[in-house]
Amino acid sequence: MKKSVVLLLIFAMVVSTFLIGCTPKEPAAVEPGPGNEVAEEPGAVYPGSERGNVLTVGGTSPQGIFNPLTSSTVYDRYIYELIFDPLLQVEPSGALTTDGSLTKEYKVSDDGLVYTFHLREGIKWHDGTEVTADDVVFSYNTILAPDYKGRLYIAGMQSIVGAKDVKDGKTEVAEGIKALDKYTVEVIVEKAMSVTLRQIANFCPVPKHYYEKANAEEMAALDRDPLGNGAFKLKKYEVEQYVELEPNKDYWQGAPKLDGIIWKVVANENELAEFEVGSVDAVNFENAKENYEVIEGYEHSELINNWNNGYAYAAFNFTNPIFQDKLVRQALVYGLDRHGFVQSFFGDLGGQVAHTPISPVSWAYPDLSQLNEYKYNPEKAGELLDQAGWVMGSDGFRYKDGKKLAFKWTSYNEAEWSTKVSALAAENWKQIGVDCEIVLMDFNSLSELTSDPGNKGKWDITNAAWSLTADPDMYSTFSKTTFPPGNNKGYFQNDKIEELMVKGQAEFDQAKRKDIYLELAKEFNEELPYIFVYVRMNPWLVNKRVKNFNPTEFTEWSTNSHLIEIVK
Repeated sequence: MKKSVVLLLIFAMVVSTFLIGCTPKEPAAVEPGPGNEVAEEPGAVYPGSERGNVLTVGGTSPQGIFNPLTSSTVYDRYIYELIFDPLLQVEPSGALTTDGSLTKEYKVSDDGLVYTFHLREGIKWHDGTEVTADDVVFSYNTILAPDYKGRLYIAGMQSIVGAKDVKDGKTEVAEGIKALDKYTVEVIVEKAMSVTLRQIANFCPVPKHYYEKANAEEMAALDRDPLGNGAFKLKKYEVEQYVELEPNKDYWQGAPKLDGIIWKVVANENELAEFEVGSVDAVNFENAKENYEVIEGYEHSELINNWNNGYAYAAFNFTNPIFQDKLVRQALVYGLDRHGFVQSFFGDLGGQVAHTPISPVSWAYPDLSQLNEYKYNPEKAGELLDQAGWVMGSDGFRYKDGKKLAFKWTSYNEAEWSTKVSALAAENWKQIGVDCEIVLMDFNSLSELTSDPGNKGKWDITNAAWSLTADPDMYSTFSKTTFPPGNNKGYFQNDKIEELMVKGQAEFDQAKRKDIYLELAKEFNEELPYIFVYVRMNPWLVNKRVKNFNPTEFTEWSTNSHLIEIVK
């Protein structure tokens, strides 16, 4: 996938400003960039103009979980961000802001333990009911509930006073969450952390009167019939085909300028062709070098090409004893020609090998000279496997205690990089005596497989990509407290890394935090819970008839969607 909040968004949330340390390659193109305002060319008729004032965006099929508390993929995130507004919004720089959010002002106590949010008065849910503090309190307690299946129960939420009692089923309401009045919410946490505000406020609350059900399963029945408060409302959802949204003309920031938005499901290999003929107005295409060559002839396009705030990876499943040996993990990384793959796939247009779970756009991005690059070295890989006790057999495969060194890599077939890197791994690893079988499925099925704790023994390696937030904290992805349905899909746990992640959360001085995350980068580079595959550019191709379509390193195009316009 192009990103995950895995991605998947879902989201695992973690990274920041721009680059300190190692400078990545320059983008192939950065126009018009953030603040995209395409000037109308007099008399120009662009492909797609027959759709009038409706924006059509093409891409991967959403999973259909349009609930911001439980959604897990970036494609669902695009939809729910159009429908719901957050407690606090994110600026293009990655900083938190009240602009465009449900909160008009907030206060953090001097000791960092009390957070007070004053909501804007008069904001309405799409059914006309007013947004109140009770909705926010309900949303918090939903995240803390024992049967909660989303990805927001991370360090900030875990630190709320009484959160554990709710999670353990001892009470239904956390002591540290209160509605002080109709528009004021107070959240009290047990310890001060630099990540708390972002993790307890950069989410979208849901209406209590609509989502308050007996259990999480009943709430999930509303995933495809969301009730929000944002600039757009869900009009129709056809699975594997499209999502249609209509404007909320009573939106508190002003009626949207568009008459509608359609998210059209388009196969990865067809995205540029559909853009060329005007079937879609925008695509987040895969930035293989061949695709940059293709778009050079598109006269109706503008390219927005920021660095992607995230990375692609292949995760080891640590419930499989094979991967519990660090020597094996290191051997597999040495035995995979990641550098050759990245160069052949991206060329010089915007991709580089990843070595750590920190994005190049983060202030915490390390100097790569301090990390092991694991350049392709099958001889070194073989030595490590020998050292780990996996002996080459007469059939060309390795064995230990009578067990063959064999496993499956479960990948998804919508993205070219996904199928290519898994196929390359199977080929490379065969040369060092490893039998890797490739299993392909669609992205949503893969996400469901790896997010369900009941399936932890049903896969060995899987690949995806994380979309991160503007803080380098990776606790939500690698902590032993966030096993599925949380973000720690591979059941990784390491006491030293756990301790460092907690230390990084507790530190408020950015310079000192940077030192902690450098140490973490080294530990991840050594321990390899993932095969870190690549970081890349994040190219959006946008029709010149569209204005104010502004994805940045830290915000999606769906942020401030009420400002998107079609050139008349």
